[in-house]
Amino acid sequence: MTLWNRSAQDLLEATTSHQPTPGGGSVAALSGAFGVGLVCMALNITRRKQPQQAGALQGPLEALMALQADLRRLADEDAQVFRAYVAATRLPRATDEEQAARQDALDRAGAQAREVPLQVAGAAVQALDLANEVLSDVHPEVQSDVGAGAGLLLGTLHASLLTLDINLRHLDGEARSGLEAQREALHRQGTTLAAQVLSRTHELLR
Repeated sequence: MTLWNRSAQDLLEATTSHQPTPGGGSVAALSGAFGVGLVCMALNITRRKQPQQAGALQGPLEALMALQADLRRLADEDAQVFRAYVAATRLPRATDEEQAARQDALDRAGAQAREVPLQVAGAAVQALDLANEVLSDVHPEVQSDVGAGAGLLLGTLHASLLTLDINLRHLDGEARSGLEAQREALHRQGTTLAAQVLSRTHELLR
């Protein structure tokens, strides 16, 4: 079962409805995949209009496509993680053994619920870095698309980190501190890169 086989209208209606999925984490990954897509489009158009640059742009294009594949997978994983968590909450707990099994299932689902948005944020930061790298090389007619992609990726970063934050509430001690440190590093790096891409895009468009 994948989100990617659903129509855009179906996804939008499901997101708008009372259904819990796709939620913030999945929509963050979906948006990020489209943000990467815009940067890839700019590269593909540039390679077609300026064939002499095709070789130089091949590496960044392949790296972006790999990140897009990661985001596609993570959008589905986020929805699966939520379903696993709900299933864990419904496990029986009448005996000590059942309580232990239920808690183990909750712990595993919780760990995944923290790992997936962290990976989404990491992919967004990597994509922003590549967008910053290629902006000056793309055809002037599609520089705005690189900036638009960066704007979506910045939203992906913020949304995924908020999804991480809500799942950090159930964690204490060193494990939480370590994840918070990773979170802050991604936030700092991603917002800096996005600001650079957007500022440079505005300058190029002027």
